[in-house]
Amino acid sequence: MSNRNRPLVIAVAAVAVVAVVGGGLLAAARGPQSQSGAAAAPLTQAVAAPPAKAPALTVKVDATKLATGRDPQVAYLRGRTVLGGVGNPVVVPGAQDIQAVTRLWDITFTLQVDAAAKGTLVVQDGEGKVVRQIKGVDSLAGSADGQAVVYGSGGVVESRKGGTVFYELPTGTTELAQPKAYGLQVLSVTGKTVFFSSAAEAGGTDTLYRWNVDQKTASAVPRLTTPQAVSADGTLASSLPIFTDSGLCSAVTDLATDLQRWKSCQNRLDDFSPGGAFVIGLPPNQGGPFGVEKVSALDAKTGKVLRNWTAPTVPHQLAEDDDHILLEWYEDVDARSRSAVVRCTVSTGQCELATPLSKEPLLLGS
Repeated sequence: MSNRNRPLVIAVAAVAVVAVVGGGLLAAARGPQSQSGAAAAPLTQAVAAPPAKAPALTVKVDATKLATGRDPQVAYLRGRTVLGGVGNPVVVPGAQDIQAVTRLWDITFTLQVDAAAKGTLVVQDGEGKVVRQIKGVDSLAGSADGQAVVYGSGGVVESRKGGTVFYELPTGTTELAQPKAYGLQVLSVTGKTVFFSSAAEAGGTDTLYRWNVDQKTASAVPRLTTPQAVSADGTLASSLPIFTDSGLCSAVTDLATDLQRWKSCQNRLDDFSPGGAFVIGLPPNQGGPFGVEKVSALDAKTGKVLRNWTAPTVPHQLAEDDDHILLEWYEDVDARSRSAVVRCTVSTGQCELATPLSKEPLLLGS
């Protein structure tokens, strides 16, 4: 390139620089442009959502204000009709008071008590026909999987010596006589293992017994007194190691080691959830036919209170699964008041109606 062209190149370059700089300043003055030529909206900074409110530890249950959810997935009694679980609705004949109900496949068992407090186990087939009536039975329990039923005699009169444990499958019944037992009560059954309680003398302290139905004798669980319940898998038991006129304390025992996991003097421990996730806790100084005002779910491993529910009165309660509890909710402390089965979720505390409100008698299954 000749030297005579150099000033022109410099001049052109200078003009180009000015144009670029000027254009940049003009663009900056105008702000961001959209493809349509309109000014783009300014960018906004995202605002973090407030943290979710933790569920309340204690929830007041008013069944009159609850939405309706699923039916109970366990057997229960409404009026004199057995509903829920496996099988069709079955009407129970007669007028005697029904104390307990359970099902074995589609066979229905109801424990009925007459005015003299004498019990009769009434067995009905899938069509509702009464196929057996067994006198002298006073306790009843079914397995969580609906594969077996146990019942016992000898528990009504504590001063009466002797009792019998019955283990029943659809294919037949096995018996275990306990001639020296007082106050015998069946508690639970899992597979071929039956748990029951009895005392060695009239008015004595109850002991937990474990019976494998292939054996002819039952063995006592050491260091466990006044048993209340055994988990569905047979690994945990609740008991009352301290039971005095001044109060009581409950404990959870690991049946594999016979060692206490933990103890609570603020709750009277009752049934376990099917998988042993939680145990039901009740006020230690409440109970009886009029029920309790508070029901709790406690972590079965640690004893930590997971949730409390309060109600006018709850005569019975039952763990439906490892995150739900069923309450017999009554509007008043009166068996003639309206009632319903209420399902409450342990993880959230939320509740729903599992049955409509009614004044007909209500009883959750055993």
